[in-house]
Amino acid sequence: MAFTSYDAATHAIGRSRDLLAGARPRVARGRDGVKLFRSGGGLSPETRGDMRRLSVVMAVAALDTYMHRLIVERVYKHDTLPNGLARLDVGFEDLLRQTDATATAARAQPHKPKPRVGVKRQLRDRLLRETFQNYDAVARALSMAGYPKAWPKIGKKMQAPREPTEIKQRLNGIVVRRHQIVHEGDYERLERPRKPRRNPLSAQQARKDIDFIAELIDAIHAVVS
Repeated sequence: MAFTSYDAATHAIGRSRDLLAGARPRVARGRDGVKLFRSGGGLSPETRGDMRRLSVVMAVAALDTYMHRLIVERVYKHDTLPNGLARLDVGFEDLLRQTDATATAARAQPHKPKPRVGVKRQLRDRLLRETFQNYDAVARALSMAGYPKAWPKIGKKMQAPREPTEIKQRLNGIVVRRHQIVHEGDYERLERPRKPRRNPLSAQQARKDIDFIAELIDAIHAVVS
């Protein structure tokens, strides 16, 4: 059975939740069930904080990988290629490599060159240069997959229906937080820092961010299925 774009997304969300769970301190209890103390399980508070940060990064990766795979899955299902997909540039060197591979496969036994498989591979490699994380980028990916202007429908599929502007504000806020972690190590922006100070991220906030991304993926999937 195929490992679909939705399978990849939900699997990555599971990994995100596992990271967050791993960052939770363990609670030791006595025989009567009374809580005795909380243990970090050998992890420092700083390391547990970094695991919370990574959990949010993985949740955003779940959305990104879903959009990448969705475009590839739908590439041969369009009567007319969406503009964004039709205009996607491919290097001439890549085109030559694909042509040579197809020619070699055509001469081999049995004669099953399957050129479209190679085209999908080229598309997948090309999409690695794209990120589909914030509101506008996800809209672009949806358009490339054949679902332009889908945000109103997606908003109605959320557990508590949301306007596109609400989704945009919430999603972009999470992505900005992700960028702070990935590109800046999540250090506070200080003019003359004297020691490493990181932006706080509570387990509750990380859980809310993960839950929102998971809900958004489900809503998108409901619209495109």
